[in-house]
Amino acid sequence: MSVILSWLSRQVIWIGVICLFGAIGYSVSAIVAKRRRDTAQFSLEREVYQQRMARAGFVTLLFLMLAATVFTIRMYWAPTTSDDLTASPTPSSGLFTLTPGSTLPNPPLSASGTVTQPVATGGPVATGVIISAPESAGEPTPLPLSTAVPQAALQPDCPSPGAQLTFPAAGSDLSGVVEVLGTASVNAFSFYRFEVIFPGSETPNFVAQIDTSVDNGSLGFWDISDPTRYPPGGPYRFRLVVVDIYGNTTACVIPVNIVAAEE
Repeated sequence: MSVILSWLSRQVIWIGVICLFGAIGYSVSAIVAKRRRDTAQFSLEREVYQQRMARAGFVTLLFLMLAATVFTIRMYWAPTTSDDLTASPTPSSGLFTLTPGSTLPNPPLSASGTVTQPVATGGPVATGVIISAPESAGEPTPLPLSTAVPQAALQPDCPSPGAQLTFPAAGSDLSGVVEVLGTASVNAFSFYRFEVIFPGSETPNFVAQIDTSVDNGSLGFWDISDPTRYPPGGPYRFRLVVVDIYGNTTACVIPVNIVAAEE
C-alpha cells in the first residue's frame, strides 16, 4: 500500500492535469447535452439528452474527486516520507573509530578476560582481548585492543545482476566526492537509493534516491568530504538498493574504508 501511495504522490502533477482536462471535457459535453435537451421537440429525444447530461456530469464529478484524493495524499502523506528520505545521514553521537594501538583508559576487567568500556551514552561499546594486566591492586593499565576485521566483513554481497556496484570496489580507501558506478535495473523498476551503514552499527542511513534505471554506468555521487559526518575509518558498508513497483528490493553491499583527504 505504501508503494502505491508513494507512486501517486510522485505523479500528482500529471494526474491533476489529466483530471482537469477530463473534467473540462465532460463539463462541456454536459452543457451541450443540456442545450440540445432544451431545444428538443420530442420527449424521447429529450430523455436521451437528459441521460447524456447526467452521465457527463457524473464523470466530471469522478474526475474532480480523483484529483482531490491525489492532492490530499500528497499533502498529508507524502511530506512525512519525503522528509525521511531527504534527511542527511548523521552518525550516532557515540560513533568512533579504532585504529591499531588505540587504548581505553581505566577499563573495568570482566571475569571472562575481556575489556568493555562504553564510549558515550547511546554509542557503541568497544570490546578487546587483554594483552596484559597488572596483578597488584590499583588503577588498571590502559590495554591495547585487537582491531582485526574479519575477512568475511570485507567481502561484497551482490547476489543479483540487477543491483551491481563496479566502483567503489570492496575494501577500497575513499575520500572526497565519490562517483558510484554500476547497474541498477530490474523488472518493473521503480527507483534505487544509496545507503551507508556506519562501523559498529547495523542500521542503514539514507544517502540519495534516483528514479531512473542505469545499466553499467554512473549511478550518482556519494559525498564523504565532511569528516564530522563520515569519520575516517571503517569498514563502512555502502549499499545500493533497487526497488520495483511492487516494493520488492534487491541490494548490493560493498565494504569500504574512509580516509582523511590529503591537504
